Amino acid sequence: MADEFFSQAQAEMRAAELRLTARRYGGIAIGVALVALIGVGGWQWQVHARHQAQARASGQYFTAMEALQAEQPDAALRARTEKESIATLTALAADAPGATRSFAALRLAQLLAGKGDVAGARKAWQGVIDNPDADPTLHSLAQALSLNSHVDDKDPAGLRAGYEQLSGRGGPWRAFAQEGLAMLDLRSDATAAQHEEARKILIQLSQSPDAPDGMRQRVSILLQTFDGAG
Repeated sequence: MADEFFSQAQAEMRAAELRLTARRYGGIAIGVALVALIGVGGWQWQVHARHQAQARASGQYFTAMEALQAEQPDAALRARTEKESIATLTALAADAPGATRSFAALRLAQLLAGKGDVAGARKAWQGVIDNPDADPTLHSLAQALSLNSHVDDKDPAGLRAGYEQLSGRGGPWRAFAQEGLAMLDLRSDATAAQHEEARKILIQLSQSPDAPDGMRQRVSILLQTFDGAG
């Protein structure tokens, strides 16, 4: 489940990053055109400054990502590059304009989670969740990743509410949210009624065209544990 989830998350992030790249260069052209055609003025300069800030932030983001993805000759250089990239992403996640803020926070969370800093990753995800200007897809991705990081919590009430909210929102993470709900209903302390609810969810996922192939295979195996499941 984790590999498939992160694979889809990476694909969604990459597609969104490509859109950001287009806006990055387009934003520079728009800002220059506004200054040239409309002339100098308070409003015009604010627009120009905003586009310049967005271009600068996205440039810093992509530079950090390229450094992280580049081959490093030794462990010391790799560690220094990671430290510098984390510092850049942390700054961008705090106050970068536009979508760059959410991208930086999500990539920062990925790095921190990989280093075992779950608390730091959760803080970065929460930054996207709390950002009213975040792209809806990135907002849902951050919520899904945050929810999954709490899957072993002893009290599943808040986790269930989060999965239900994400499931009701639709989009590319709906199937994962439904699978999360099914897993909660299959916990060792779940009731017979919850087991039956899990069975219903799993049947829906096994037949859903929106569920990834790997997920449908997983739920089909789980369904075999229920008497009478098809």
